[in-house]
Amino acid sequence: MTDRYKTHFSLNYLPLLIQLKCHETASLPDYMGSTLHGIMGWALLPYKDVYQYLFENRSFGGAKQDIINPYIIEPPGFHGVYKAGEELRFQFILLGDAVQYCEPVIKILAETRWFKMGAERKLFELTEIRQGETLQLIWKNGGVEWKNAVSQLVPDTAQKNSTYGSIHFLTPLRIRRKGSLLLTVDFPTIIRNITRRMSDLTERYGGYVDFAEIETLQYLSEMVQEVSSGVYLNNIDRYSTRRNMKMDLSGLMGAMTFQGELSVFTPWLNAASVLHIGRNVTFGCGKIDVVFGNIE
Repeated sequence: MTDRYKTHFSLNYLPLLIQLKCHETASLPDYMGSTLHGIMGWALLPYKDVYQYLFENRSFGGAKQDIINPYIIEPPGFHGVYKAGEELRFQFILLGDAVQYCEPVIKILAETRWFKMGAERKLFELTEIRQGETLQLIWKNGGVEWKNAVSQLVPDTAQKNSTYGSIHFLTPLRIRRKGSLLLTVDFPTIIRNITRRMSDLTERYGGYVDFAEIETLQYLSEMVQEVSSGVYLNNIDRYSTRRNMKMDLSGLMGAMTFQGELSVFTPWLNAASVLHIGRNVTFGCGKIDVVFGNIE
């Protein structure tokens, strides 16, 4: 039996890679996080238990403003215009105990099948759903392989002898401090965000986190040096039909490089590449990629 307390953290997740086929030319937003959040919410809304657990979880936590949600949406890269026959793929990632909702989510999407997207409500058809990491087929044309809908643990493997690293912000990173969006970010802030996110997720949706290690990491993060930064603010405004209001999804994008004793941080930063960091991750914000190396 594995001693879980020897791990940095433990959290289950299940990525669903959802493929839609465009049936008529559609001009869609460059950043589709809000659009995809909208169609998923629309499809799940009639199914009260599923919708409330995934989309309105704060109602289970005393209406706290920042109650963490158990899913992530990862939109495709910037595309713009989709022509008839083109495919649109995105990920819907279930976290922790939310993995139990995999089957109803897939069944609901399959029953819905047709989705209207964009301001002109153009038609897209669900064509297949795969496990996002293994790429094993789960659903296609009414056929289902539930054995392929397998969850996995967020990887917590350390990369030894890492003294150099780069962090790429692939979608807008939104971190607020004292009510204002940060226009710059440093290494301690990044570490604070992923450790807090992991702590909040495991506390609410099952799993484990080493709190003693988190305290040590925060202290050590102050010693890591920033080598370079090519970070910029990407302004994104979207309109939410469900909320009937404009949404600001602006955030930091670009890349930063750091130097120092990074090995202790590698499990957490690799986890962040799965879990995202910052606010509005349910709209796809805060996705990062990390690369580590060694400088002699």
